[in-house]
Amino acid sequence: MVWQDRGVAGRHAQKGRTGGSLRLVAVISGFVVLALMVTSAGVFLGLSTPFTESAAVASTTSPSPTPRTISAEPASPVQEAVADLTPAWSSEQLGAEPIRLNTPDIDVLDWDGDPAYVSDVYPEEAKGLYGVGIVIRVQFAYDVPDEQKALLEQAAVVETSKPLGLAAWSWPDDRTMAFRPAEFWPSYMDVKVKFSWVEHNLATIDPLVKFRIGRSLTFEMNSSKLVGKVKRDGITIRRVPVSLGKPGWETTSGIKAILERYEVKRMVNPGPREPYDVMVPYALRTTPSGEYLHAAPWNLYNLGYASTSHGCTNMSMEDGIWFFNNAFEGDPVIQHTTGPEVDWDEGPGAMWNFDWAEWSARSFALP
Repeated sequence: MVWQDRGVAGRHAQKGRTGGSLRLVAVISGFVVLALMVTSAGVFLGLSTPFTESAAVASTTSPSPTPRTISAEPASPVQEAVADLTPAWSSEQLGAEPIRLNTPDIDVLDWDGDPAYVSDVYPEEAKGLYGVGIVIRVQFAYDVPDEQKALLEQAAVVETSKPLGLAAWSWPDDRTMAFRPAEFWPSYMDVKVKFSWVEHNLATIDPLVKFRIGRSLTFEMNSSKLVGKVKRDGITIRRVPVSLGKPGWETTSGIKAILERYEVKRMVNPGPREPYDVMVPYALRTTPSGEYLHAAPWNLYNLGYASTSHGCTNMSMEDGIWFFNNAFEGDPVIQHTTGPEVDWDEGPGAMWNFDWAEWSARSFALP
């Protein structure tokens, strides 16, 4: 904030007054000057506080591409600090009573077989703040029988503070159960899943899944133009010149989502084809296999003109810093005609590449 000088009292005093009038003016002027000195002291000593803003930061927790054991450890101070930064939205933004989705029409029956062993749950951070491209995912250590899949879906009720429209659990493979709407989540809403798996002997644990969706922020680009558009709540706020993967190293096409971010990330390709070992600034991962958005000051002259990277999305230092400071985990990154289609298991964001007909067809609880 820039503090403006509002002038000094008495600087426009008129001339030609009598002595008494001048003394009266001097007395009044003295009081005004004293008041201004006190006010100024308050400003410079910090007694008057200028308006400040605080912005929530993206989660730095990274999902693993491979299953791992669920930990019951308490949240770290960093996770708690991130949660404390989430804004408080009005009841009009979040809606009134939560809307229950996927409530089964019949009572869930107990499962007579072995409970499914839960090996991984995403998102990991309870009460975290995420982008509209987040996907709820539960992974199991072993293949789940089809009849058990339907019961697992029925006993996992998703509650949201805004209507979702079409939304469903789905099974991309026999060990992965995931939930998403037909389109990206509405912004500014709360999401909670109520599991009753342990009660019905369906699984080893009832996962803790409760999070908040923030503003909508999407980054979309096409290989023919090499200038991406950042949209916040549907409005274009930034145009970003990029350089994508060169022939033989094409960036995959499709929808992805930001997974994690690094102020500096070491990237290594041991070869034998074009080996490299570099420290990369302001890197945001979009796939477990190694695609990133990152600053590339060494490639400045190709940004917006030619694709010369090894598969990552290169951008300027200014744009890299902006994404590092403003991106949430789960923000969608949409890349058209850049290369082969991204595989569905390249991070939760890649599950948006199933069209709704295929996604709902993979549900076992839907009629």
